[in-house]
Amino acid sequence: MDTWDACHLVSLEGLSLYHNCLRTIPPAIANLQSLTYLNLSRNQLTSLPPCLCRLPLKVLVASNNKLGSLPDETGSLSNLRQLDVSCNELQSLPASMGRLGSLRDLNVRRNQLTALPEELSELPLVRLDFSCNRVARIPVCYRHLRHLQTILLDNNPLQSPPAQVSRALTSPPPPLSPQICLKGKIHIFKYLNLEACSKMGPDLADFARASRPTGFSTW
Repeated sequence: MDTWDACHLVSLEGLSLYHNCLRTIPPAIANLQSLTYLNLSRNQLTSLPPCLCRLPLKVLVASNNKLGSLPDETGSLSNLRQLDVSCNELQSLPASMGRLGSLRDLNVRRNQLTALPEELSELPLVRLDFSCNRVARIPVCYRHLRHLQTILLDNNPLQSPPAQVSRALTSPPPPLSPQICLKGKIHIFKYLNLEACSKMGPDLADFARASRPTGFSTW
């Protein structure tokens, strides 16, 4: 059976094309109007076709490819709950992702991102992983991510919040560098709230004292 014969199975709900040396996705995939799970990881894809965004996907895994960007139509995936595009070559994320009203888990680890879209701040994200990128700043509006339980952001050149505040807790914890201490999600959100209220005023020293560990875990 040819790899793409599956595109004629119009009732198909799950499709894994893991590790198939794929370079393109044919338009015929738009025929799979019942598809809710799609795994395209470990291929050689440089882009995803816009027609993919017309499917009722709940899970899309496209990690370990060569994606340089995501289609602007990504925001049309209104049912999407999990998006994994880690280990690609993404330099930015489309603002349309702010319309992914069902998204719970976003993994953009190990790309080339220099900024995070402010539009993500209103999503019901529970888990966000943007570790191993080039992000220097977490948007202040991310303090509105009230459902967020896990944030992974190690190996970014963070300046705001500074690295000593923003290094996320993981299990097991990563090795410490001399300038970085582990504080976790609660402290990151405290920092963002303070920045929003005081515009980086002189109370940062008070914040640093207030954010010392209190003996509870954030996870």
